Amino acid sequence: MDEKGYAFTPMTVLLFIPIIIVAISYGNIVNEANLLANLATGGDVTISTATSVYSNIEKAASDAGRNSAYNATRKVIDDNAFFASGTSKSYMRQRILDAVNTNVINSTREIEYQTGRQVYINNILIDNYTNATFTLSDVTINQTDPFGFYVNVKGGIPVKVVQEGQSFEGRTPPISVYVTIEGLEDPYVWIKSKYRSSNVIYKYPYYTNIAGETNYYFDEDVDKKEFIINQLYYCLNGTNNPSNITPRSYYIVDPNGLSFFDRLENKTTSADNNITRMSTFIIGDPLYEDHGRTDISRLDREYFSKVTGTPIKIGKSNMADPLGSIFYLSPSYITYFKLKNNY
Repeated sequence: MDEKGYAFTPMTVLLFIPIIIVAISYGNIVNEANLLANLATGGDVTISTATSVYSNIEKAASDAGRNSAYNATRKVIDDNAFFASGTSKSYMRQRILDAVNTNVINSTREIEYQTGRQVYINNILIDNYTNATFTLSDVTINQTDPFGFYVNVKGGIPVKVVQEGQSFEGRTPPISVYVTIEGLEDPYVWIKSKYRSSNVIYKYPYYTNIAGETNYYFDEDVDKKEFIINQLYYCLNGTNNPSNITPRSYYIVDPNGLSFFDRLENKTTSADNNITRMSTFIIGDPLYEDHGRTDISRLDREYFSKVTGTPIKIGKSNMADPLGSIFYLSPSYITYFKLKNNY
């Protein structure tokens, strides 16, 4: 009988049963779907938490690399002392390690706070770390060009992210990030010139090495009225360098030059891979009083070693640098740069 007093036949009651069953089943489906959605969302957050840890390690390595290079140059300049031979790279590695550890610990704790997950690195809860997630053996530096270096953080470090009822375990991939040294002051030029000449590392933009053929294009355009070789003068002046401060000579790729680490250690010759070496030119003649003669090659390490050079004549005049001093190069570098003694 229904609420109005009508009686239901047995057949009518049977017709209602499937509706009731379907309604009950549908309710369970909705609950299960919500549960699965929550599990999927939780899993996504857990996995993205691990991914964020990896990204933070990569960013920390990049920031730490640049900062360590800057600090190394400032240490030489401020202390007025070069690094001992073979120690500049280890100095930078230690500072990279310290910065990566600090950054990873702080950023991972923030991730824990934001996501409600617990994060373990090297099987240790991040909250239990004080100052070290990585060791010095996990961090290396290598160079493939003169104007930067790679910071490498060893892969395979266990990372575990845990939430109630769920966990994600993985290992960090090998991380390698490029760090530029452009824009840093060169302590080698500053100290070797007895604080009379300062230069900032910026790459000369027109150098090419195609199929092993090196070309600087220095004498592509000779101005016989102004008595200058335009492209060479452009390099000496540092025209259009990002600091907009000129004259400030560009740095050139030079397999016979000095690497960044050589410069930090006051080397005269390099044992580093020749693809990592560079040179620049000294503008003016800041050490004239010391060597007592003007005909010194203006290539930086030759200038500081008092290697004599010859001028480049354009017509009947010697080419001068942007400060008005006659520009000299050693015969070997005049040949190497594919220049002539006379134009």
